[in-house]
Amino acid sequence: MTKLYSKRVLLPFVGVVQVADLGRVRALSLDGINWTVRYQHLENDQTRRGLFNYDPRVNIALMLNIEQGQLKYRVIRTDLDPDQSAIDSQRLFEIIQSARIPFEATDRYEYWLLDGKDESPLALLHSCVDEAEMESYTPHPVWRAIPAAELPVPDSVAQDEAFYQPPVNYRLQQFIETQAGSKARGAWFNRSNTKSEHFPPCLIKTNWDDAESQRLCDLYLQRLAPRLLMLAGLPGKVRQRLEIAASQHAIEVDSFYRLYPEVIDDDVLEAARVEARLRQAENVK
Repeated sequence: MTKLYSKRVLLPFVGVVQVADLGRVRALSLDGINWTVRYQHLENDQTRRGLFNYDPRVNIALMLNIEQGQLKYRVIRTDLDPDQSAIDSQRLFEIIQSARIPFEATDRYEYWLLDGKDESPLALLHSCVDEAEMESYTPHPVWRAIPAAELPVPDSVAQDEAFYQPPVNYRLQQFIETQAGSKARGAWFNRSNTKSEHFPPCLIKTNWDDAESQRLCDLYLQRLAPRLLMLAGLPGKVRQRLEIAASQHAIEVDSFYRLYPEVIDDDVLEAARVEARLRQAENVK
């Protein structure tokens, strides 16, 4: 039985992975073009559970590239039967090509870090597709930002200071850790049974009482906007703000655009994509 779905990649949040699952073999992609293939019999306990379960970089058997309706594939593991690899690649290619991307988001079971003051959802740490997965893995109650080396977040205020300030990513991470309290705890929620307004749409708390916490949160989410737009179910006003912020990062918008489940102002994003193509063409010269 073929299952097509998407799931958020968390701790830290880096995007939404698309999954084409045929049972004994499945393909995973973070951009809808480049897919990695994993075989069930090659997976271990680490890749069947927890953080590595949907990580496209782990236990790779095949690499598929699907662009402009063409398939190119490369065998990574030498212990695979070449004929079977070709059959699996072609079958996955046909399934992915005939389906609508992005796939439906199905990771409705969520593990949230709780606010130390009122136990409200503070930051999303983990999500899973099947209810049984909740019993196999419980994250440590600590939220992680994407490291500054991977996602630099400009901060004009820090640049004006005479003394060194750690990156925005790290400072926001510390604020959230402080907000969680000395005895941080998390809890599982079934989002199909709970109201969405109780949960931060951008996966971390966004209404801070402290002005500096608010500023750092805004800076981080604005920089993360091209990836946050891959989330399903964002309120319209939130998505529109993220589209405006994302337009400042044209290359990333162009990379992730096909995975956006909804677009409020296509003119804004299309302008960013045109800019990305012009910049890429300039680099080729």
